[in-house]
This record gives sequence, structure tokens and C-alpha cells, in this order.
Amino acid sequence: MEIPNPDKVTPRTAARLGILVGVLSLPFVIFISHIADPGRGRAAGVALSLMVGGILAFWHLRRQVWFWITVAVLTIIHVALVVIIPWTNKSFPAPELWPIGIVDFVAICGSIALIERVMRRGTHV
Repeated sequence: MEIPNPDKVTPRTAARLGILVGVLSLPFVIFISHIADPGRGRAAGVALSLMVGGILAFWHLRRQVWFWITVAVLTIIHVALVVIIPWTNKSFPAPELWPIGIVDFVAICGSIALIERVMRRGTHV
């Protein structure tokens, strides 16, 4: 599946990409749940899905080195949070996790957008 132009993404295309990202992150969740615990596996899976979603949202910047450096830094931060925070094995309904996921996704996209703005300013000086 080719990543569409961000200006032409329909809700159906976004839903398909979301489902694809979720399904592709399942093996990662299972692996982390096996070597650590289910709480960390779930947190790692959500973090992975949100990172991939953020990368897809800014895919048009993929040829920029600073984009991949920003993604690497955000990934390191997410890994540290998954490792450091004691995640519970308690099952949470999805509506309870949405606010956290939304804030995380906004932070990911906001960070990339901020760095993009700074980098564009630097090229026009």
C-alpha cells in the first residue's frame, strides 16, 4: 500500500493505514509481553503505533536527515518511558487510553512540526 499525499487522505484511507499499523505492531506487542510483561508490551505497542502514525503523517519529509534524527530522539524517549514507568498488567478499556494516546500523538507531531519550522527558518537566512 502506497502512502498517499497528505493533502488527499480520506477518512477511509486513514482508517486503513491505522488498522495496518495496528496489525503490524501486534508481533512487537507479543514479543515485548513475552520478554517483559503484558503491561509493558501493551505500552510498547501503543508507543510503536503512535510513532509510526506520526512518521506517516510527515512522510513527505522522509528525505530530510533532520526528520530521521528527530524520529530517533522521539523513539529513544518512548523506549525510556516504556522501560522506566511501571506499567500495570490491569486491562484498560480503550476509551481510558485514548486521552493518553492523543496527547502522545500530538506531542510526536508537534515535535516534528516544530523542528520542521526551525529547519525551514535556517535555510532562508
